[in-house]
Amino acid sequence: MVNEQDRGSIPLPFSTVRKGFDRDEVRNYFERFDAELRVTAADRDAAAAQARDLAKQLDDARDEIDDLRKDVDRLSVPPTTAEGMSDRISRMLRLASDEASEVRAKAEADAAEMISVAEQEGAQLRGQYESLVAELEDRRSALEIQHEQTMAKARTEAAKIVEAAQSERDRLAAEAELRRSQVQEDFDLAMSERRQKTITAVNELESTSKAEAQRRLADATHEAERRLQAATDQSERKIAHAKELAEELRVLRGRILAQLLGIRGQLDSVPAMLASVNRESELLDAQPDTAASNSEKRSNENTNSKSASGGAADRKSAQNESGTNSADETDNSDEDTAVLSTVEKNPANRPVAQRTVKTGS
Repeated sequence: MVNEQDRGSIPLPFSTVRKGFDRDEVRNYFERFDAELRVTAADRDAAAAQARDLAKQLDDARDEIDDLRKDVDRLSVPPTTAEGMSDRISRMLRLASDEASEVRAKAEADAAEMISVAEQEGAQLRGQYESLVAELEDRRSALEIQHEQTMAKARTEAAKIVEAAQSERDRLAAEAELRRSQVQEDFDLAMSERRQKTITAVNELESTSKAEAQRRLADATHEAERRLQAATDQSERKIAHAKELAEELRVLRGRILAQLLGIRGQLDSVPAMLASVNRESELLDAQPDTAASNSEKRSNENTNSKSASGGAADRKSAQNESGTNSADETDNSDEDTAVLSTVEKNPANRPVAQRTVKTGS
């Protein structure tokens, strides 16, 4: 990175060039060479396959000729001699022998002609195959020689380029070292001046920071006193509100207790009413004629019993309410004392006081 920066900053007296071959042209040349070599190999394989096919056809023709010869020889041999036979049979045998000789001669001539043609075609294909193989070998040798020459030339050029690059690198390294020493001297000088300025700035900043810290400490003390006074006022307001809330809860609890006692008295009279209803149903079943008169009497009795029960329940409610109110006053005084103590212990915590009041109620 340093060499590139120095090279960009120092103007050179000559232009920068690169020696060697064009990379795309070399790659395209070798691609064409590989394609031609693959095509030539494919032609060679096709010629070899064709030569093998012709040789197989020649062998098949020879086998067929041998079979024909065997058939002719078998047909030309007479099964018996002509002695003791009639003239007609002898003439038939001679004619058959002559025809067999003609067939054999014709078959031999055809076979000789087919063999000659097959040998000529085989020799021609063999010559074409050998010439094609020789041509491919010559082209391969020429391409290998050309490839070796190209690689040798490229290696030579690469060595020259590397040598020139190393020389240029050494020169630029020397120039960079010289510039680095100069820059280091300038940097040391600038750093000494900056160090002195930094020390002065640090001293000024320290004095300013101390003054600012003292000012912030005074502000924080004043703010803490203000917040303490505000918290004290708020706690007093919370205590007063807690007392009011405790009084309201005490009154509400007395009312709810009175209502519960009234409901309990009404529930106590339900079994007596159910028993009277059952007795009425039994009497109605036993004496259907006197049902109306008995029902009136029982209804009157029930009314009287309800009135008596209601009076007793009202008296009992009044007694319980008076006792409960006295107990509530005692409990509320104790709860108020507990609330006040809790609020005084926690002046800035209103939810604690509220939870204490709820627990007492």
